[in-house]
Amino acid sequence: MANLSELPSDLISTVAERVKVIEDFIAFGAVCISCRTAATKDNFDVSSPQIPLLMLADKDDDYREFYSLSKNKISRIFLPEIRGRRCFPSEGGWMFTDSCTGEFNLFHPFSRTQIQLPSQKALKESLQKDAEITHYTIDKAVLSVNPSLTSDYVLVISDLTYGRGDLAFWRPGDVNWTKIVMRRNARFNSLFHYKGKFYAFNYDGELWVFDVPGCSVPQPIVVPRRLTRLKDPILHQPDTQYYFVEISGALLLLIRFLNNTYTSDYETIKFKVFEIDIIKDQLNEINTLGDSTIFLGRNGATAMVIGLKPNHIYFTDDVFESYFALEAGGGKDMGVYNFENGKVESFYSGVSLSPVCPPTWVNPSFGS
Repeated sequence: MANLSELPSDLISTVAERVKVIEDFIAFGAVCISCRTAATKDNFDVSSPQIPLLMLADKDDDYREFYSLSKNKISRIFLPEIRGRRCFPSEGGWMFTDSCTGEFNLFHPFSRTQIQLPSQKALKESLQKDAEITHYTIDKAVLSVNPSLTSDYVLVISDLTYGRGDLAFWRPGDVNWTKIVMRRNARFNSLFHYKGKFYAFNYDGELWVFDVPGCSVPQPIVVPRRLTRLKDPILHQPDTQYYFVEISGALLLLIRFLNNTYTSDYETIKFKVFEIDIIKDQLNEINTLGDSTIFLGRNGATAMVIGLKPNHIYFTDDVFESYFALEAGGGKDMGVYNFENGKVESFYSGVSLSPVCPPTWVNPSFGS
């Protein structure tokens, strides 16, 4: 059989175009010089859905490990930029990172592209909070779109200084954070972007929606409005986490039930999924995810049809209030939930713990 490097370049490019899994595409590019030349972003279908990689816990060194569900293999990547940082994955494989010194960045781990953001001190000043507080206070960070595809994007973050949830946004070209003024202060347990708008859900069952104009508007006035207030008793049960995900165009609410969240023995026991009826301000429970698989963790949830255990929920440990006080940190409460029979199984056999950045899902992609 002919060596790949001896094949015509147009044939090698054709082979590259037929590779749909980004992990295989990267491996293809490492075979020879000719393959490396063909394995460019232009020859890859960036719209094809990719199975998220599990970025394992921070080990306080310059490398991060990524576990592949499909390959059952760990890859080690040199990423000194996120050593000792908390990471909040968002659109297109990008993540918001913050450090104990108050530095904020957007970072793409597969291209090592980094975008510097206004600091934590600048955020505190914008929110009129104590700028001397330097410990971790960011709870959520969400991008409107993939920064690799456009420079007209918005980043919204949730800050929990004093336990109060405050929102702020930043856009390319902004020199500082801009506070989003809410009519009432409440801690948000979910922040997400859906069909061109940002949504925030608080512990009172209120779903707020707002739009942040692009960079062409120099000083936008953002006015959040309450879309609904859900009064279902299930929203007031203790030891729960909330996530929103889109499946087949419908916005669904996922509720994660845990036990022993105030001890080191906390664990996820079940999930319930609901479709939101905005008109009647009520929840309608659904009993199947169909062919969809959901991945959820610290910064939100994603649903996709990928042929990997449909009707299952893969979850990571995101009970920050519980694991932050533990010496080893978080990472033990991970598993895959079978939505049909209610059973939880393990998907990763190793031990990966950190009080700073436990394992979290990252979507593999090409950077800028």
